[in-house]
Amino acid sequence: MKSLHASELVKPVVKQYLGSLSGLIDKAQAFCEEKGIDESVLLQARLAPNMHPLIWQFQMVSEFALRCTSRLADVDVPNCPFEEKSFSELKSRIAGILVRVDAIDDEDIDAGLERIQTVPLGSDKTIEFVGPIYLSHFFLPNFFFHITTAYNILRHNGVPLGKFDFIGSMPTQS
Repeated sequence: MKSLHASELVKPVVKQYLGSLSGLIDKAQAFCEEKGIDESVLLQARLAPNMHPLIWQFQMVSEFALRCTSRLADVDVPNCPFEEKSFSELKSRIAGILVRVDAIDDEDIDAGLERIQTVPLGSDKTIEFVGPIYLSHFFLPNFFFHITTAYNILRHNGVPLGKFDFIGSMPTQS
């Protein structure tokens, strides 16, 4: 059995779920148009008062994707400020992130499993992970947490979504 490389896991997962995120945006935008809801209302929706709004969830998912691949590849983690204010701007952000992730060399991503990954937590703290722990216990849970939260905010607000809207287009082979 062939061993799996980090790039063979990270890039397809990022591509699949940023694609599903883009699809969620399409459905949310159509819902707002159909119901006559200003999209800024939905973009500011939250599950709880102390949680970040929908727009932030979309921004954070895309940022996590770029941060992870950049960190593993040992390239500078690009600054991606959260400046979007609309569904169309979020779609552009996601498309841009996908291009940037795809441009990162697979071998560099794979080499990241052999290095210590230092992750900032807040403004004055960092945490270090060995590569595989970073990937499986930090990146993936955070990535899916924010996707799930975005999906749940949309569902909670009446956007008609199902399980396969969350899952998106699955690869059937490598």
